[in-house]
Amino acid sequence: MQDCVNCTQWGQNLVQKIEIHHTLGSSNDFGKRWIKSGGISSGTVVWALQQTQGRGRRGRSWDSDQGSLTFSLVWQCPGTPPPALTLSVGLGLVLELGQIAPDLKVKWPNDLWWRGQKLGGVLTETVRQQGQLWVVVGVGLNVNSTPGAGQTPRGRRTSLREITGCLWPRLAVLHLALQGIERGFQLAFEGCAFSRLLREHGNFLDRPIIVRQGGRSFLAQARDVLPDGRLLLEDEHGQRPASPDEIQLVLD
Repeated sequence: MQDCVNCTQWGQNLVQKIEIHHTLGSSNDFGKRWIKSGGISSGTVVWALQQTQGRGRRGRSWDSDQGSLTFSLVWQCPGTPPPALTLSVGLGLVLELGQIAPDLKVKWPNDLWWRGQKLGGVLTETVRQQGQLWVVVGVGLNVNSTPGAGQTPRGRRTSLREITGCLWPRLAVLHLALQGIERGFQLAFEGCAFSRLLREHGNFLDRPIIVRQGGRSFLAQARDVLPDGRLLLEDEHGQRPASPDEIQLVLD
């Protein structure tokens, strides 16, 4: 494997092994190419020690350095992936990483926030290869980077180092994050505690929010996440569902 420096067997329910790479453009793009070449097995995590062309939802760039944690899980889906998989993974990450970063919250549809500052995000993409559907779940976390609390075009950012006041071994954070992904997949497929946990560990439900849609913005409240992953909004005109492709939420 080009640029692969190590391969670690993991052997969890979902995650089977970790491929470690010095530098990749995008771990998600690498995983998708690997699927197309037929050279990857389901349950493989692609960990880029440094990522140079990371991206988030809607093609936005994701700044990362050697103080960040950037990786992707490649998984062969036996059927249709749950529609709220990305949010479920985010919730699972919050539940595990919250052990070291109390007050960590998940924001619909794919972000991790701590006290009004963004810690990381999840990007889920699908690939169909020879009739089989594959899912690539990418995660980016600010671990020891120092993004600062200043305002950026997409909001304030923070890191585990800034939250806790200490440096973190990225492998230890990866271990927690992978446990979070395992938990997130379980929530996505079983769903019995999803709504309750989302209200407890989410930062967007039943509060005033600004919704951006196309070239306009309006005030609303997020009432619930529907089973198909859409957000139930309520404004002066009543309630309606909206998908992540339609709108963007802005939190105070």
